[in-house]
Amino acid sequence: MTVRLVDSKEHMLSPNDIFIAAAHEDKETQEKLVPAAKKAKVTPERMAYSYFLQEYSNKGLVRIRAGNTLFTIAALKGRIGFVRTFNGDTPANFVENMGEFLKSARAMGFDFLFAFTHSSDMVRILKVAVRKIKAPGLKTRFDSKHGIFAVVTGEKRAS
Repeated sequence: MTVRLVDSKEHMLSPNDIFIAAAHEDKETQEKLVPAAKKAKVTPERMAYSYFLQEYSNKGLVRIRAGNTLFTIAALKGRIGFVRTFNGDTPANFVENMGEFLKSARAMGFDFLFAFTHSSDMVRILKVAVRKIKAPGLKTRFDSKHGIFAVVTGEKRAS
């Protein structure tokens, strides 16, 4: 089976197909899951797919879809959210999807979002998406030592 990213402007994938593509593309997660995959006698890609499905099914998460990209937010105190992304879209659409997601998260009341990544490609995509939004107060910060990407979603709100 050939796994590929699909342009959401031409065809919308099912969530399951997004998880398949995301697991295939996410080499960082695959590397982390090698020991568990060996123990389970499956490939790291298959383990990532299973892990993504299980994580996404957590009823305590906020779920947002933009194109062929699925996002989850674990809501924390103080309008803070921990974000996870599952992408099955083309790189250009992924940038647009990320921008749409950030606007939606802001509208839902999130002022600060963060995610873990050590991928320089992901950091570049996030920065491009944020620059395209051009919203007042929207800022990013990447802590490369800890692999944390943070976004302030806009101007401070009244309490």
